[in-house]
Amino acid sequence: MINTSRTLFLGHFGSGKTEVAIHYALSLGTGPKRPMLLDLDFITPYYRSRDVGAELADAGVDVIAPEGDLSRSDLPVVTARAVQALSHYDGPVVADVGGDEGARVVGSMAGRLQPGYQAIMVINPYRPGTGTPQQVAQYARWLERVARIKFTGVVNNANAGLLTQPSHVLEGLLQVQASAELLGLPVLFSAAKADIAAQLTGLKVLPLDLKMRPPWELQAIEVK
Repeated sequence: MINTSRTLFLGHFGSGKTEVAIHYALSLGTGPKRPMLLDLDFITPYYRSRDVGAELADAGVDVIAPEGDLSRSDLPVVTARAVQALSHYDGPVVADVGGDEGARVVGSMAGRLQPGYQAIMVINPYRPGTGTPQQVAQYARWLERVARIKFTGVVNNANAGLLTQPSHVLEGLLQVQASAELLGLPVLFSAAKADIAAQLTGLKVLPLDLKMRPPWELQAIEVK
């Protein structure tokens, strides 16, 4: 996938960056050092990697997030351990940067980023705000200014939730490629649920065993 010790995933609300960050971190778990996943998502209570921290720890990934009463805070609380991991840990570090507030936090820590980091924009072209290549490019440039980073690539995470079919991923990829062209960036890979990923032969795909599900999706699955 990507050869770097620091990988930041950013994107619009609802882009699926948390799932992508989780599974990318899991893909790094075979190395000599345990990957660290920094939960820098301060926006929504439904999609936080800290909520599956124990499961990820068992799978070889350490989740770094606020603890105790601060774990449910929607304020931009960054632990000393997260800052230290970003600047000094000698193993792979993956950051799940949650929306606008997360980007501002990264901007405040820009001087602590090691040289050679990767900053990746996760794009779901079926979400409001990133429905056109022009919207994606505009938001990407805004994120770069706020986070004080430069994007190095994009990820196609085109999906329609529980209704997603392989065609959604393939059609979405065309829009993501157009967005990447505007930005002058490569499309690094696509991400899709494992059953759909298996049908996307010929594509570089990160299979997702979805960890982040809102209560209403869980109810829909139970009804089925």
